[in-house]
Amino acid sequence: MNRTQLRDDKGKLTGWIETANSGRKKIRNSRGALLGWYDATSDKTTCARTGRLIGIGDQLSSLL
Repeated sequence: MNRTQLRDDKGKLTGWIETANSGRKKIRNSRGALLGWYDATSDKTTCARTGRLIGIGDQLSSLL
């Protein structure tokens, strides 16, 4: 699993994106709470809190 850190303009960690070997990506906030995921096979982004579709394509950063 590959992890990419997301930081604000002052260098503070705001969250990270984890990419699995299957191509599925998960976004977590700075506390580690799951915010949502992107499934590359279906090309859809889903909110973890509601389980609802956010949109087509990789829109994970909009969940932060």
